[in-house]
Amino acid sequence: AFEKASGYSKIELIGEKPSILKSGQHDEDLYKNLWETIVAGKTWNGILTNKHKNGSFYYVDVVIFPIKDEAGNIINYAAVKRNITSEKSLEEQLQQTQKMEAIGQLAGGIAHDFNNILTYINGTAELSLINMEADNPYHKEFTSILKAGRKAGALTRQLLAFSRKQIMTLQIININSLISDLEKMLNRLIGEDIKLKLNFTKKIKYIKADPGQLEQILINLIVNARDAINQKTDIASQKEIIIKTTNETVEKNVDPNLSELKEGEYVVISVIDNGIGIDDKTIPKIFEPFFTTKKAGHGTGMGLSTVYGIVKQNNAYIQVTSKKNKETTFTIYWSVIKEKKKKQKSEKISEVTKKGCETILFVEDDNAIKTLASDALVSLGYKVISASNGKEAMQIIDSNNLQFDLIITDIVMPDMGGKELADKLKKAKPDIKILFTSGYTDRQITIEVVENNELNFLQKPYSIFQLSKRIREIIEKA
Repeated sequence: AFEKASGYSKIELIGEKPSILKSGQHDEDLYKNLWETIVAGKTWNGILTNKHKNGSFYYVDVVIFPIKDEAGNIINYAAVKRNITSEKSLEEQLQQTQKMEAIGQLAGGIAHDFNNILTYINGTAELSLINMEADNPYHKEFTSILKAGRKAGALTRQLLAFSRKQIMTLQIININSLISDLEKMLNRLIGEDIKLKLNFTKKIKYIKADPGQLEQILINLIVNARDAINQKTDIASQKEIIIKTTNETVEKNVDPNLSELKEGEYVVISVIDNGIGIDDKTIPKIFEPFFTTKKAGHGTGMGLSTVYGIVKQNNAYIQVTSKKNKETTFTIYWSVIKEKKKKQKSEKISEVTKKGCETILFVEDDNAIKTLASDALVSLGYKVISASNGKEAMQIIDSNNLQFDLIITDIVMPDMGGKELADKLKKAKPDIKILFTSGYTDRQITIEVVENNELNFLQKPYSIFQLSKRIREIIEKA
């Protein structure tokens, strides 16, 4: 058992001191305490990190005690050791999971507050521009503020891709456009010494996916490629990552490696790097949670498992090919969507032309957003009554017996949230129209609202244009 744990044979061990197993992971105080304890005739117990013959570390739970003769003199020492490497690994995985969960909760909280702030900044700039002539000397400055605010909103969404807390919202996507929009961020991730090449099929077909999840896949694969390249070389001219897109038709039994794929048309996304490569024994393990070949502190072992999970969730397929020290290719097959992408108008201030005369109850716990949105809607012709939470909203409705054409409510609020408010209102008036908003991205209540197709949702930060557009869509819907 000792030979198996340490890697040394009996012949190699006889005559050696226990220090042959020293890993260098403990300070001298530990060994000093150990010897002082057993020399004093007492038993020492602790966990040691030992070094295997092959250079790897393993953990042992150790009890060391003295052996005494009839006179009470110490004549020897004995040690009982139990290999706890697998237990230690599970403990580290649990700690890593808890840490990632904490980071995710932090990201969700930051996103909520940041999205509220952005909603106010962008809305104030937008409202100012609505009421400002194009030749006003401040028009350019307010336009710059609005552009910067919208970029910050996009950055929040990209940041949330790391924490896996974005809400899944399926959209018809041109993958070439999505990758192009993400290019600057990817370049920052890989560093200036690695060259990123985009090799696109021009007439790429459309797919249906959550853009945040696609960004998350690309970010994880690019970071993985970057690390593989940096493990291999420091020479910048030899560092390259290629992102390639193609259209491909999969036919039955053509390629045994694609046996899991149904016949049909696919958009194929490939991420290719010329890094250290992956050996044949490692490839079957790379999508396992917590599996990593990187040094401690340099990888969580969750990146590729997250990629795999998203791919499978969307009924897509991922394939890996690699040659040691030459090239690694991650290839994703995503089903083509026959539905055509509708042309979306750019959000120009001049397009906020649809006004209304209906009565709206606006429920929002952030006073800045509540004031801004109420002022904006009043300027568009609506009659607006506001409340700070669901409880206050119910009091307004009950005490005045008011009838509203639309309720706009934040989901997460003190005292009474938007979901509870909606449930109470729908009991009395099932056909009441409600628009939910939220800056949270990881609350189950938010997910439930979004995934229920009968309910309407607007993610913060939203613009005045988006808000006015959604209002008209909901009110005018039969």
